[in-house]
Amino acid sequence: MAVRLSESKYVSRDASGAYRLAEAVGPILDIHTHLALTYVPTGQVDLEAEAVAELYLDPETPLELEEYMNTHFDDGSMRAMKTDLSIGSLTKNGMRATHTGPALRQSMRDLGITRSIILAIDLPHSSTNTDGYLTVAENDELLMPAAAIHPMAPGAEKALRTAVKRGARAYKMHPAVQQMRPDHPKAMRMYELCGELGIPVVWHCGPVGIVGERTDKRCYLKNYWAPVHTFPKTTFVLGHSGALQYEMACKLPNMYENVYCELSCQGLRGMRHVMNTVPHDRIINGSDWPFYHQAVSILKICLSTEGQDDLRHQILWTNAAELFGLDPDIDA
Repeated sequence: MAVRLSESKYVSRDASGAYRLAEAVGPILDIHTHLALTYVPTGQVDLEAEAVAELYLDPETPLELEEYMNTHFDDGSMRAMKTDLSIGSLTKNGMRATHTGPALRQSMRDLGITRSIILAIDLPHSSTNTDGYLTVAENDELLMPAAAIHPMAPGAEKALRTAVKRGARAYKMHPAVQQMRPDHPKAMRMYELCGELGIPVVWHCGPVGIVGERTDKRCYLKNYWAPVHTFPKTTFVLGHSGALQYEMACKLPNMYENVYCELSCQGLRGMRHVMNTVPHDRIINGSDWPFYHQAVSILKICLSTEGQDDLRHQILWTNAAELFGLDPDIDA
């Protein structure tokens, strides 16, 4: 049965329209968020502008909680999202203009989220998302940036070292958007460097069914085995827990201790499978904001961990806090 976010068991909406958690479940670390992504200079959004976020999926869309999140887009909202991320990215307008640091921080304050990792995505040329994210997070301890230097970019290794010196806490690889299989030789060298630098790799992992078969094939789980096997000193996070191939993704953390599953976009069916099969100390929370409201993943985690407060705390905070070098024992 479909449920509106504001009418769900663990989330409510106050008189101002803000979403609130119905009970304190913090601290919370959301390791999968993005600010506006820009790939040409003409579309560079002011990431520090005050804004009210316009999410790609309306938070009041009725949710079939068992299903993968992108199944909730109707034709109109799917078309609007794809237009905003493609043709719309040539300009500073549209929904992207609201995907700023202040807008994300407001969402975090509303829900009591303690930290968010902001994941850049860059192409080999013309995009500067990593630099923009590092700049936004420079004086803001609530936002922790991940670099996304494209492995084909000139001077990629040097650029990643520089990004880490500036505060990058992880390396983001998105095989679909960056048009490169995760086991490409140049990507492999970047993973090796991440191990040397002591930062985790956060992957977009698994096919999602809305980007075309050719693009989805780059993200098939079979392409992720070689990196985690080859670089045991590098930690890898499977974004979306493998998306539509979550059952296959869950095999990796059981075979390799350097692999985590991140839960963004999974329905309750997939989320429960992860919790039933993956070591509990390697499951972490993510939302994929601004595609979806940050409360959605928290709601599903709360529903999936009822009567298991320790596991809920591990997934929402402890596991990711330890991974990113934060105090796992803080209370708020």
